[in-house]
Amino acid sequence: MRVGQSPPASPLAFILCSSFIEYAADGAPEPIFLRCMKRFLLVALAACAHGQQVTNLAPDQAVKRAMQSHPTLAAGQARVEAAQGMQLQAGLRPNPRLFLQAENTRLGGTTAPFRFSQEADNFVYASQVLEAPGKRDSRVHVSAELIRRREAEADLLRTRIAQSVAIAYWQAVGAERTRDLLQETLRNFDQIVQYHRDRVREGALAESDLIRIELESGQIAVQFQNAEQDVRRLRLQLFREMGEQEQASVILTGDLSDTRPFVAPNPEEALESRRDLRLARQVVQHVSADVRVERINARPDTEVLFGYKRSMGYNTMIGGVQISLPFRNRNQGAIAATLAEGKAAELDLRAVEQAARIDIAAAQSEYNQKLVLVTDTLPRMRSRADDTVQIARAVYREGASDLLRLLDAERAGLQMQLLLVRSLTEYRLALVNLQAATGILP
Repeated sequence: MRVGQSPPASPLAFILCSSFIEYAADGAPEPIFLRCMKRFLLVALAACAHGQQVTNLAPDQAVKRAMQSHPTLAAGQARVEAAQGMQLQAGLRPNPRLFLQAENTRLGGTTAPFRFSQEADNFVYASQVLEAPGKRDSRVHVSAELIRRREAEADLLRTRIAQSVAIAYWQAVGAERTRDLLQETLRNFDQIVQYHRDRVREGALAESDLIRIELESGQIAVQFQNAEQDVRRLRLQLFREMGEQEQASVILTGDLSDTRPFVAPNPEEALESRRDLRLARQVVQHVSADVRVERINARPDTEVLFGYKRSMGYNTMIGGVQISLPFRNRNQGAIAATLAEGKAAELDLRAVEQAARIDIAAAQSEYNQKLVLVTDTLPRMRSRADDTVQIARAVYREGASDLLRLLDAERAGLQMQLLLVRSLTEYRLALVNLQAATGILP
């Protein structure tokens, strides 16, 4: 049956039919419903397996799924939308104000009646703030820089999540490869243990040798159990980095043995592609726009008003202008603060650029070392270890060697294979770090 294809019949129907067949064939007095109850757990397990579909997950697919569904990336996009709302607000002009005012209304104390329309002063006028030239444009400009800053932050967040997902993916693949290797070794040792038990039972071998081989097999069994737990933990870590719930039906199809060389761009091109440098440059531009805004904010706004006034029975007009006099507050504190922020942003840019150059060099050096290790050094060592194990087994079967030499050879061969798996995993991690350092990851 192919992956994802439905079985020909439901698990419940299959188990019920098998129960009837057994009852009819055996003629057993046991009621059929007892047999069905005994298999209730099998029904549940079969139903769960029936509802799941096995899917393969390649490393690029894991990164793509994280880019599409990770909640942290959605939060970053929401921050971009918030900055867009701030830009809309920054482009709005001040609202006019309407004043309704009455003065000189007497509350009593005189014998003559008070005539509101003749003796009170009534005002109806409106005012409008006229912003200093450049204020609105500077606010819009700094809001646009904020949008670009939020977008750069979202890009950097995507790169970091992609790097985390890729690292978690290859760690999980390496753990599965280690588990499978230990499981295969444990099966081989089970056969060796059974062979020695038979020899001891026949009286052809000392029981002390059987104890040694059983002890070695038990140690491998413990390593296998630890490896199984590592697989469980690292798979959970992978799906956590992807922003998803764990899916037990997912099969990781990454190939650790793929050691095709990766040609990284030159350092200068890599510096232009790095998201952290883009963000640092954008922070400098954003702070520069803030400095311009604060300097323009030192210019006073003008407020004009115009309206109607009725005083002592006469209808008159009212008009005026209000201007703040910049004698004390010339926004010098905010200007000084933004200038200091600009200096700090430039120093941060220099620090990020210097750190990026070091990261690129370190990642390239580590990748080159791991590439030589997995393509040249370790394959030769593994070939020698395999030959040693084969020779030790042949010599032991001929009775020309003792058990300790065989166990030493088996142990060395297993350690060599585990070292190769660990080195291949480290090679993959070095490749991911190099791609992240050179700006290749999305």
